[in-house]
Amino acid sequence: MRKLLVVLGVITVVSLLGALAGSGLSLPWTSSSSTPPPSTALLTTPSANQVASQATAAATPTMSGPTPTPIAVSQLVTSHTPLVLLNPSSARPGSTIGVTGSGFDPGTTIDLTLKHTKDDQGKALGFVQADKSGSFGGFNLTLPSDFVSGPFLVIAQQHNGGKQAMATGTVAANSPQVTFGTQVGKPGDVIAYSLKGFAPDEVVKIYFNSLASPAIATVHTDQAGNVRQDSLSVPFGAIGNNAFIFVGQKSQSPVTVGFLMLNLYPTITVNTYATRADSTLTFSGKGFGPNERVLLHLNSVQSPPVAVIQADGTGSFKNAAPFTIPFELKGKNTFIAIGEQSQAPSTVSIDVLPYTPLAETSTYGGRPGTTVTFYGTGWARDEIVHVYVGRTQQSQGDMVSCFLTDANGNFGAAGSYTLSPSLQAGQIVFTLLGNKSQVPATAKMQVMAPDTNVPLAPGPTPTPFHCPYDSNPAAATSQPLPTPTPVAPPPEAPAAGSDQSGQAG
Repeated sequence: MRKLLVVLGVITVVSLLGALAGSGLSLPWTSSSSTPPPSTALLTTPSANQVASQATAAATPTMSGPTPTPIAVSQLVTSHTPLVLLNPSSARPGSTIGVTGSGFDPGTTIDLTLKHTKDDQGKALGFVQADKSGSFGGFNLTLPSDFVSGPFLVIAQQHNGGKQAMATGTVAANSPQVTFGTQVGKPGDVIAYSLKGFAPDEVVKIYFNSLASPAIATVHTDQAGNVRQDSLSVPFGAIGNNAFIFVGQKSQSPVTVGFLMLNLYPTITVNTYATRADSTLTFSGKGFGPNERVLLHLNSVQSPPVAVIQADGTGSFKNAAPFTIPFELKGKNTFIAIGEQSQAPSTVSIDVLPYTPLAETSTYGGRPGTTVTFYGTGWARDEIVHVYVGRTQQSQGDMVSCFLTDANGNFGAAGSYTLSPSLQAGQIVFTLLGNKSQVPATAKMQVMAPDTNVPLAPGPTPTPFHCPYDSNPAAATSQPLPTPTPVAPPPEAPAAGSDQSGQAG
């Protein structure tokens, strides 16, 4: 029975295989060749390591491009040769560079030399001692300030002439620097400054705001390209931000330094603040621009200047521009001073005081025929004084005399006038008027009644008086004052009963 079941199972499997083959499906171990079917071991499930290897291979991208050429062993440095390193290898003049080395004989002395090129003599920097491994460190090199831009060499040579190493460095182009003591000021201020990093022994021109304008100053650098300290005067410029420009003639490297310009606040004073016409004023000032002209106007800047004053290097002047006050000025007047370049203004006011002249006659009383002269003070200097009789607000009166004042505006025993015989007893008023001061003064005297016992001879017919100075103004300063001719008072009448000799009859 068991054998029968096995036979039936085999027949069933063969039948199924035949059916599948007839349907055209290929089985894993079937092919068109006569190769026998694979071993049943090929049908086993792959291990975890195989799956991971296949996944890694699938995930790894394929590298494109040329395949790098492997370095041949003969190209590798297999021996330990001496080595020198610079840190940093590029620096500006005056900077410090660290020097380290290795590969030298242990404990040897190593000399260090700085060169521009390999063939020049170079400059000895000193020596270092190699440690037991043939290395050294802690040596600092300061690049000389006169080094120009370009390469340089540091050579390490064993003192006994053995091993040597060389390192190449670069001197970076130096950046010129300008330092100001202050960057705020006004025209005329003196500013201290210093330069650093320019070419050795070069001319540096200094410009203000524009290279197109003329240079305001020049300076020479030393052999290290520096200027330890110098100074310049701030020129005129607009209020606000300005700039000084330093340009080296060799290096052609412009350096700009900002500068804040402040406003000027000048002041002006006079020798007197209250005086009379024909007096002389002088002016003093400070705070203007250096060496600028100062225009002095009277009462209006639209009027032409009455004086031009030259300020000094500090913007100051003292007791300048003598100005004689004309007689046309009266009361309060203002002088306006304006700097020609800075345009900074300043004002000062004065009071022109009126004249207060005084006059009196040489006598306080007299009879007709008496000659009087005049005394006075407080008049304008060298002015013509006209003397009038009978002058009122409605009438000019009659001019009876004239004379000149002296250099101080005074006069004494000046002019002359003879009392007319026709004058009645009473007070006579003389009005004196200067042609410059135009302020009248009066002098009074008493006219006494004539002596009836002595008859007065009739005088000449009075004629109008003409002042000689009016027709010849030049005579007012060239001719001496007229000397009056005194007239003796009339003699007393003889007493009754006496003769002309005064003896009794």
